[in-house]
Amino acid sequence: MASTESPWKAARDGPSRQLLWELSRLVVSQQEDLYERLDRDSREREANHKSALAEAIARHEQVRKNAEAERDRLEKQIQQERERRETEARREEERQRRITAEEDRRIAAERAEIAARAERAATEERNAENARQEAEKQRRAVEAAKVKKAQEADAQKMAEKERKEREEAAAAAVSRPSITAQMLPAQSKPQQSQTDPTQHTSQARREAEHRRYLEIHSKLKELRVFMDQQVTQNPKLKLRMGDMRRKVRKSVGQIIEGKGKNETPQRAILMTLKEAKNDFPQPTVGLAAFIARPVPDAQVPALLVYLLNQFAKAVVSQFINEAAVAPKIADPVGTIASSIFAKDDFRTQGVSLIDILIAKFHVVCPPLFGIYGDEKTTEGRTRLGWQREEGGGPWISERSHQDRMSGLGAGYAALSLRSFEKSTMSNPYPPYHYWQTLSMILNVPAGQVTDTHLYLLRALLMNSEARLMEFFGDAAKKLLRIAMEDYPQRAAKGSVAAVVLQTLGATMKRDKKLYL
Repeated sequence: MASTESPWKAARDGPSRQLLWELSRLVVSQQEDLYERLDRDSREREANHKSALAEAIARHEQVRKNAEAERDRLEKQIQQERERRETEARREEERQRRITAEEDRRIAAERAEIAARAERAATEERNAENARQEAEKQRRAVEAAKVKKAQEADAQKMAEKERKEREEAAAAAVSRPSITAQMLPAQSKPQQSQTDPTQHTSQARREAEHRRYLEIHSKLKELRVFMDQQVTQNPKLKLRMGDMRRKVRKSVGQIIEGKGKNETPQRAILMTLKEAKNDFPQPTVGLAAFIARPVPDAQVPALLVYLLNQFAKAVVSQFINEAAVAPKIADPVGTIASSIFAKDDFRTQGVSLIDILIAKFHVVCPPLFGIYGDEKTTEGRTRLGWQREEGGGPWISERSHQDRMSGLGAGYAALSLRSFEKSTMSNPYPPYHYWQTLSMILNVPAGQVTDTHLYLLRALLMNSEARLMEFFGDAAKKLLRIAMEDYPQRAAKGSVAAVVLQTLGATMKRDKKLYL
């Protein structure tokens, strides 16, 4: 193990030892200088670090103080804003309470006023009804007295006439004992039997019937004005009539193709119409104004007729807008329409109000009822059901007219080809009307057949051949042959509508094996 003593201590001679000692002192001195310098540098760096740290601490402290001051300022500002908002909220809440209280008072006052007006109106209505009934009673009594008086006068006249005849006969018997058979007056010819429903009527009768349905349509317009006036006088009616009208039209618009898919809209329509009949029996209108044929003098609730008119209008709109694009949608719409007008709830003395719907067909599609005209003239186009653009502008395009006729034809077939064999209700528009329509179209005079008739005929026959055969048997097959093979040859040369109708016949032969 090496010695740890200094080298100069181990030296044997003195000078060497002295030299070594001096050298060692020199090294020690240099080390001490180095250490002193290092200590000095260390102290200076420490002082600099402490100074920088103190300065950083001072800056941090300043930043902290500034942050705290800013925080205090923001908290104060937030507190002030919160207090301001709470104050405004209290003011707004108070204002809303005042408004609500005023609104409640106003509504209560209005309700009281409405109730008072309704009570006054009900009282006036009862008084008016009592007065009307009394006046009606007196009128009937007067009429009964007049009838009785007239009957007594007629009986007296007949008795006087018979007495004179007996006297004349007695006198004649004295002068002429016998009267020969040749001297008897000639028997009048028996009256002709009534026209069968399936036979077409004369053109004059068709025109008269068409005018009658146009009169019904005008009466329906007058009814709409009348109901608008009633709304201003009857608060209860005002609250419900608009909603009922919208509900009926909306429900018709919800009818879709598919068995069992239309129970909801049909139920909504029925409930609305029953509400109109049961809850609004007054005012009333005369039944005869809305029926084409003579009917008993009876009154019917005006709101019921008004809503049936809205229902019919929506049905025709569905035929025009939907059935033209998808003809099969016409079937559920026609089924529901026929069912509604067949209901006993909406009949008066057994008379259905379906003439309201038929009147609309007369307006939009006269050719269904034997009306024809020249498509090149304004009058002719009107008679053929052409429509003008909005505001009485130019005529609609031929394609639009074709679509309208197609939709209306499909709708009319769906309405009139309904079977009620399994129903307790009676058919409001029996199938003979459909046959009659086909007969009138097929018997349009030569030279008067137009594309309107051809497109309409195609729509009437498309998807209807099975029911046509069901109702009319072999006669239907003959009619189909005439309609789709013979009739198109009467059209103008080059008529596209004629080709389309012939194509329908070929399609029936190919797809449904219906050989005509």
